[in-house]
Amino acid sequence: MKFIKSLLSVACVTALAGCSSTDVIDDVKKSESTKIGFSTNMNKNSRAMDNSNFSNFFVYGTYTVGTSSQPVQVFMGDRVNKNSNGAWTYSNDRYWNPQGSYDFYAYSCENSALAVALSGHASLNGRYLNLVDFMVTPDHCSHDLVYAYALHQSRPAHVEGTVSEPVAFSFKHILTRLRFSFKSEIPGDNYTVKISNVKIVNYYNSANFLGSTREWTSHARVAEAGSAPELPLTLPSGGVIQKPVNGKAQRDVVTTDAVFMIPYAYREANVIIEFDFDMQAPDSNGQLKDVMGSHITATWQPNWLKGYSVNNVITLNGSATGMDPIRFTASIVPEQGAAEDGWIISGSTGNFVFDQSFN
Repeated sequence: MKFIKSLLSVACVTALAGCSSTDVIDDVKKSESTKIGFSTNMNKNSRAMDNSNFSNFFVYGTYTVGTSSQPVQVFMGDRVNKNSNGAWTYSNDRYWNPQGSYDFYAYSCENSALAVALSGHASLNGRYLNLVDFMVTPDHCSHDLVYAYALHQSRPAHVEGTVSEPVAFSFKHILTRLRFSFKSEIPGDNYTVKISNVKIVNYYNSANFLGSTREWTSHARVAEAGSAPELPLTLPSGGVIQKPVNGKAQRDVVTTDAVFMIPYAYREANVIIEFDFDMQAPDSNGQLKDVMGSHITATWQPNWLKGYSVNNVITLNGSATGMDPIRFTASIVPEQGAAEDGWIISGSTGNFVFDQSFN
């Protein structure tokens, strides 16, 4: 799986053993060489975030000392942002406690924090970062979501006058990237075929991501009573997948913009894809006239996997659209007593007229 690497550089934090707050004792020399700093690296990938646009993440961190099980909070959703020089900065420097064992978590939702009213929220439960009530809605479906953790970290080896070795974050995509590609196999050279109003219906649009397992749970469909979640998809180029060009049909594959779905292996074929299909043809004056149109729906049973990018290809032909092309089947039926090849032996010749019109 492709991933994003981010390096969390931590220098010195001190606190009382067993302390349950973020209070620190100023008994460690604080200098530029021991201050927490950040650097990042992100591999190229086919998803939304890469090195060129990854500019913010949100870090959580706790530590314990000795046999104490009471964590001390060090970072609590602190924003880390990349400045104009490419360096990662945040407010209020933190420092290592030399006796501490640290757990770090971080996430980025398309460089933004999760919002309670729109897309859920982040919650540090003990030492685990959970993403709670995460929502995929029409207003929040195009945002990539990445997550990272670095557990059981201790103060790196440090030489005075140098910068401490960083703590390495490996950010991973935890949603499924989904698109639909439409293509035409409709016969005929003079048709213009258009797809519109594409949407997914009855999908799980809410769930929790648990830091303890790094898996999604508590999937739910959140919608108004009597309805199911609906997610419109955007088609570029007006959705035209076939049109006449110089007397021949030009067929183009048109792909929706990507949306990011909550991973889930559906147990039934109860997720719906639906769209409108319209076909036009020129009249004797060259003006496009409607030939037919229909609303097409299909159910399927997705298996959306965390971190996968999926493109579903929908091929339209006469059967799919309700436009069945005229086809013929023929065979020679021999008369009773005729030879095997079906011919009847006759000494006369016949005159034949072929009617080439079809009703």
